[in-house]
Amino acid sequence: MSNPLQDLVALQDRMNRLFEDATQRRAREAAAGNEIEGADWYPPADIYENDSEFTLAVDLPGIDRSELDISVDEQRLLIRGIRSRGNAPAHRIECPRGKFLKSFSLPTTVDQQKIEAEYKDGVLQVHLPKRQEQRSQRVEIKVS
Repeated sequence: MSNPLQDLVALQDRMNRLFEDATQRRAREAAAGNEIEGADWYPPADIYENDSEFTLAVDLPGIDRSELDISVDEQRLLIRGIRSRGNAPAHRIECPRGKFLKSFSLPTTVDQQKIEAEYKDGVLQVHLPKRQEQRSQRVEIKVS
């Protein structure tokens, strides 16, 4: 019969090793300049599409607008920034803090010159309009 306390201690040891390995790997990759691995957290996002555009909705509550950086690098949209740690002592911390990064591959149908973003109520919405000539059109084909 197994000892539940011993099983719990073994599980804790395995979890500690897992976090140590991940932390060491992350430090190595950050030192090597891997920007994605250098992020402390990755905000959740939803992607919507209609006939004229794609819309990204990224949850960023508590982020100061001045801490947001949105850029396009080749066919990649990058959203990065920092959620600052408060100065007050915390009793409980559930919201991630530090540097964040979110990266999206852009389809060739997106008109990169017309990308717009708005930040309201903790949600960043990035509008990615489709190129005029790339929009699909319904064509009726008669069958004889």
